[in-house]
Amino acid sequence: MRLHGTAKSVVNNPSMSNLNTILRVAVILTIGLSSALDAKPSAETEIPPSEPWYVKSAKSADYLKMSAGDPQFGNKELWPEELRKAEFMKQAWPKTRVLVWSGETKDVKDGWEAKYWLEDGKPATMPFDENTDLVFPDRNHEGWMDWVHLTPGRKYQPAAFRHLTVGQGWGIVGHFSVGGNTWIKQGGSVRFLDSCVGKENTFLRNDNDNIELVDHFYFKKAPGSSCELIGQYSSADNWQIQSGLMVLSTDSRIAAGNRTDPTIHENAALAILSGSYFSRRLNSDWGFDLIVSGRFSGGLPDRPLTRDARLGLGYKSKGASINNTSERGNRTPSPADFGMIVTETGSFNVFADAAGKARLILNCHKLEQDWGQLGIQWSNRKLDPVAGRAAAEAVPRLSDMVLLGKADMSNVRFEDIAKGGIHMANPAMASQWKNVDLGANNGGTLKELVAPYKKP
Repeated sequence: MRLHGTAKSVVNNPSMSNLNTILRVAVILTIGLSSALDAKPSAETEIPPSEPWYVKSAKSADYLKMSAGDPQFGNKELWPEELRKAEFMKQAWPKTRVLVWSGETKDVKDGWEAKYWLEDGKPATMPFDENTDLVFPDRNHEGWMDWVHLTPGRKYQPAAFRHLTVGQGWGIVGHFSVGGNTWIKQGGSVRFLDSCVGKENTFLRNDNDNIELVDHFYFKKAPGSSCELIGQYSSADNWQIQSGLMVLSTDSRIAAGNRTDPTIHENAALAILSGSYFSRRLNSDWGFDLIVSGRFSGGLPDRPLTRDARLGLGYKSKGASINNTSERGNRTPSPADFGMIVTETGSFNVFADAAGKARLILNCHKLEQDWGQLGIQWSNRKLDPVAGRAAAEAVPRLSDMVLLGKADMSNVRFEDIAKGGIHMANPAMASQWKNVDLGANNGGTLKELVAPYKKP
């Protein structure tokens, strides 16, 4: 697996600071994601591609000139045509203070202090606030990364600055939310980015391999606003979309944490665009891989899919991995587990181009089991881990789902779906789906995949 700057810095540096020692855990987790992030789809095309456009863009002669506050959207080497209708490209921003890091290269614990920053080429006299843009300029850098704390470290605090540009050679930490644009350039990294907030339409862009943003990621844009995530991201524990519209940009990837069910809440929406992929980071043999109580869409009305995108669901033992037939909750495999549920308040649909060739591929991701969490279950229940592992490995790599809300599966390709695995409140609604495609390894025809929902 390729390591982004964060991982390289810890692995290559034998005399780490206390901060890097702490971050060793994050690196181990990142390495542990290899099966998830390097997994190949069962579709004919690779989703996302091995060298996506945002990684290639670093080769542009103009790359070093760009920043989150001055992204120069007209440059087609850095912003492809597919993004021309993105809401963040239409967002106007008032002129504001811009602070540039002064060049301190040691690990800094109090990066919010004015003494580290330059304003208009002179030492800053005031610290930054929520309306200030921050720039860590690219620099020629070999060896491990230098880490800067931008906040004191409290979780889920309000945005402390507006736009953030992280250049090559810098790692930014400190538990922070972002109300403006964030651009993590090639060779840069962030850790403990808790949330995207604010009422403007913004982007969060990562030009590296996967970056694990934080343990618990909460998306909290104001209603009517959006943030488009460009690049590849994961979380250790949790991924919650609580309000606003999260857009997973073209050729981008999210691998959500395993310990809590990823959820689109009632006042929130998730749209995944052409070439993108959303799944868990490992297989979760409990709960739901996606709860849709708000809105999920493949593509958007003005940005329909022109290439396949993919939503990967897990495979469930229904409690067999821990000999459980009744207990539920607390990361306990049970008969009540499904790959996805669209609740009574939720909606699911796909916007595809008029040519009708692009699909949302809804399939089993076939990722490695989360053996760590299963091991905890076996230990707590005093079960034989060898027998438990054998039971978990024997689970067919097939997914299922519950559709209770307004779920229109038109323009979907089903792959690896169990027979009777599409549980519907009203199975007759499936006859209204159009342009449905059955890919490989399903448990039968579409009629055989659909079944009435019976609460476990």
